[in-house]
Amino acid sequence: MNNNSSEERKSIPSVFTDKKPRSPESEKQSALRGIRRQANHEKGRYSEDMAARYLEKNGYRILERNWRFHRNEIDIIAMDGSCLVFVEVKARKSALHGYGCEAVDIRKQKLLRKVAEAYLVSKGHSLTGTPCRFDVISIDGGAISLFKNAF
Repeated sequence: MNNNSSEERKSIPSVFTDKKPRSPESEKQSALRGIRRQANHEKGRYSEDMAARYLEKNGYRILERNWRFHRNEIDIIAMDGSCLVFVEVKARKSALHGYGCEAVDIRKQKLLRKVAEAYLVSKGHSLTGTPCRFDVISIDGGAISLFKNAF
């Protein structure tokens, strides 16, 4: 057992603990990132609102919005008849950067499956006996496209 007094104990060098003063330029960049993040969040909320209205007009019953599991989320969870539907919403201003539906790649699909499984377990549904599917809503320049059973 080590009986060092508090004066003799080694401390973490200040290079790891002292905060460096931020330059005015880095403060400005940080503020701009915050503004962009807020704007993207508002655009996402607007797109999800459009998608929810579209789904309701097409007979879906919305159960949840922005259901989170750890750091991941499913935008909309709804019922379409007796089928539980997990909906991912992707929006683009124009096709210049591709279509929204193209952003749901294999990695995103795996994450959505994981979150969907967590939802089913948390609500007491069967992982194998619950009819469910994954839909994607792509909003491209204002045009809404629904891809049922997208993956």
